[in-house]
Amino acid sequence: MEHFDRAMEGIGFGKVHVFVIVTLGLIQMLTVPETMGMGIVGPASVCDFRLSQVQLAVLNSAAFMGIICSNYFWGYVTDKRGRRWTLQRTLVLSTLCSLTSMFMVDFHGFFLMRFLTGVFVAGPGIVAPTYLSEFFPRRLVSTVITHMYMFTGFAIMYCPLMATLFLKTSLGEMEVPIAGDLVLRSWRLLGCSYVLPGLISFVLLLFIPESPKFYFMMGQMQKGLGVMQWISRRNTGRALTPEQIVWLHHFRAHCQVKRQKTDEHLLRSMLNDAMPLFRTPYMATLIGACCIMFLLGMVANGFGIWFTAMRNRYIMRKGNKDHMSFCQVIFVPDIGLVLEPENDVYAICNDDFKSFYEAVYMGAINVLLYNVCWLLLFKVPQSMILTIFLLGASTCGFILIVSMNFWVQLISYILLLSLPMVVMGLLGSALLRTIPTYLRAKAMCICLMWSRVGAIVGAIATGNFIHVQCEPFILMIAILPLVAVGISSFLPL
Repeated sequence: MEHFDRAMEGIGFGKVHVFVIVTLGLIQMLTVPETMGMGIVGPASVCDFRLSQVQLAVLNSAAFMGIICSNYFWGYVTDKRGRRWTLQRTLVLSTLCSLTSMFMVDFHGFFLMRFLTGVFVAGPGIVAPTYLSEFFPRRLVSTVITHMYMFTGFAIMYCPLMATLFLKTSLGEMEVPIAGDLVLRSWRLLGCSYVLPGLISFVLLLFIPESPKFYFMMGQMQKGLGVMQWISRRNTGRALTPEQIVWLHHFRAHCQVKRQKTDEHLLRSMLNDAMPLFRTPYMATLIGACCIMFLLGMVANGFGIWFTAMRNRYIMRKGNKDHMSFCQVIFVPDIGLVLEPENDVYAICNDDFKSFYEAVYMGAINVLLYNVCWLLLFKVPQSMILTIFLLGASTCGFILIVSMNFWVQLISYILLLSLPMVVMGLLGSALLRTIPTYLRAKAMCICLMWSRVGAIVGAIATGNFIHVQCEPFILMIAILPLVAVGISSFLPL
C-alpha cells in the first residue's frame, strides 16, 4: 500500500482530485433525496393514496428496504467489474425507477417502484466513497471522505428548497388530469426533481476514468498506469517519473488478485468472496462497525426521516406554545388546537407544509459540522472526534425531552440527527483505510446495509410508537449514541 501512496504523494493534490470529489459528492447527494426525501413526498402523497399511518411509515422505508436487499450484490459487482462500471449503470436504473414511481396511481405500485429505486440507488451509495478513496493516499482518505459526505448537508437543504418551490408556490395547486386515475400534482413533480443530482453526476462521471487501484488489483498494469499518467499530467503538467512507475509496479505485485473461472453459483461465489472479512484481522472491526452503523442509522435516518413531518406538526399548533415541551406541542391534543381534521394517530390529508425552512437549517448545520470534523481531523484523533460527537448527540436528545424553548428544541433536534450522520461518515472512512482494495466495496456495503436496517427499524418504530409514548421513545433514541460510544471503544480507529 505504501508504494501507491508514495506515487500519489509525488503527484500531489490537484484539479483532478477536486473534480472527483465534486462528482462523487453529487452522487452522494442523490441518495439523500431518494431516501430521506420521502419524508416530504410521502406525507404530500397521503391525499392521493389515502394512506394510513402504518402505510406511510412503510412507504418511507421502501427505498431503505430495496437498499438492504441489493447492498451486498452491488458491493460484489463493484469488486468484480469496477467502480465506474457499476456507478454508470446504477445511476441510470435508479433514475428510471424514481421517475416511474412518481406516476404510480396506487399505494402498491408506488411502494414497488420506491423499493426498486432503493435497489438501484444502493449502488451509488456504496461505490462513491470506495471509488473516491482510491484516488488518494491513505493519509488523506478520512479528510476527503468527510468532504464528500459534506454534500449530504447540501442534499438536506436541496430537498426542502425544492419542496418550497413545488408545494408552497402556485405550483402547489397544480392538478392536471393525465389518464385514468393519474393526476399530475406538485408532489409528483417534486419527486421527479430529486433525480437531478444523479443526472448531473452521470454526465460528469463520463470524464473520469476507472479507479487506478482497481486496475492494479485486477492485474491490468497498463490501464492502471494510464490512469495514473492521466492524473499526473492534469495535476502537474508532466508524466510520472521512472521512480513512481517502479513504485506502482511494486504495488501491483503486492495487491493483484488473480481472477479464476469457477463453476460456483453466483450466491456461493458472493458468499465465498466475503469470507475473508469474517476472519482475522478484519472480523472484529467489521462487526463492531456494523453494530454502530445500525444504531446510528436508527437515529439519523430512521428517526430523521420524520423530521419535516414532525416540525410541520409543531408549526401547525395554534396558540401559546410557551412552557410546552416538544412532545406536548405535537402530540397532546387538549392543550391547544392543532390544525388537523383527524385524530393524531392517523396520517392526514394535508398539503399545507410550513416548516421547510427548518430543514434548510438542518442542512446548513450538517455542512458546518462536516467542515468542523474535517478541521479537527488534522489535530485530533478520529476516535476522540467520534466520542465527542456521539456524547453531544445523546445530550441533545435529553435536552429535547425537557426543554420548553422553541430554539433550544429545534437546535437540539437537529444536532441529535446531524452528529450521528457525521460519525457514520467518519466510521466509513476508517473502514476504507483498514480494508484492502479487493474487499473494500464488499466491506463498505455490508456496513452500510446495517445502517439501512437501522433506518427501517427507526422509521417504522417512530411512525408507530412516538405518538403513543413520545418522551420514552425519544429517551430511547438519545441512549443509542451512548451505546455506540461503548462499542467504538473496542475498535482500532
